[in-house]
Amino acid sequence: MTDVNISGLNVGDKHPVRIMGVINLSVESFYKQSVVKPDLLIQTVQQMIQDGAEIIDIGGRSTWPPAPKITVSSEYRRVIPAIEKIREVTEIPVSIDTMHSQIARDALNLGADLINDVSGFTGDSNMSRVAAEYDCPVILMASRNKPGDVVGVADTLDALSRIIRNAEKNGVGSERIILDPAIGRWCEMRTTEHDLEIIRNFKRFTVFQKPLLAALSRKSFVGDVLGKPPGERLYGSIAATAIAVCTGANVIRTHDVAATVDAVRMAEKLHK
Repeated sequence: MTDVNISGLNVGDKHPVRIMGVINLSVESFYKQSVVKPDLLIQTVQQMIQDGAEIIDIGGRSTWPPAPKITVSSEYRRVIPAIEKIREVTEIPVSIDTMHSQIARDALNLGADLINDVSGFTGDSNMSRVAAEYDCPVILMASRNKPGDVVGVADTLDALSRIIRNAEKNGVGSERIILDPAIGRWCEMRTTEHDLEIIRNFKRFTVFQKPLLAALSRKSFVGDVLGKPPGERLYGSIAATAIAVCTGANVIRTHDVAATVDAVRMAEKLHK
């Protein structure tokens, strides 16, 4: 596997599974309790770092299908000031979760370290150019025309293969790419069983020899299996996280850093 270096933090099979803490600035989010108020931003980031987060992922718009859409300018006003504030207090690697190249560019100029694009660079044709220009790491999620519009393992593998080729063709270094197999109810065609299939077969995505991110924190498949709302899905998320670690995940994206760190470290020890 090719390691990805995020401003000095190495990600890959030779390194510990990395914990990415989610800073959710979207009031439209499916998980209302996770929304961070501006006056609590720094306190929340510092608590995540204390709990063991090694990357902070900042997002300003919800990708939950029923969520109302917001303008690019609204997303910009949420995330750009937040990155400025975070950079005043910590040098922890910061990921900008966006599908828009102008937001990504300005975030990188302000000190963000990597781009997390759930469209896999299929939404904004300029995104790969920005990533290549800044030579920054990228997280690319399996998508074709819209975020996560893939169904099943075979379709996900094919989409990721295309995304890798397109990114590299546009100048993104092979050693800069982290892959996200797209767990979640991203489109109407997807079901809980599709998400469970992805997690059961997570090891198959190691075929690309690139680090893998698992983003499954409090998602709908956990709620469907357990019959619980987002606020009560921690334990189910932790169980799925442990399985993902044992089947190849190199980065875990989570709302619940402290609990996830413990689960990940135990899963790593048991998996060796």
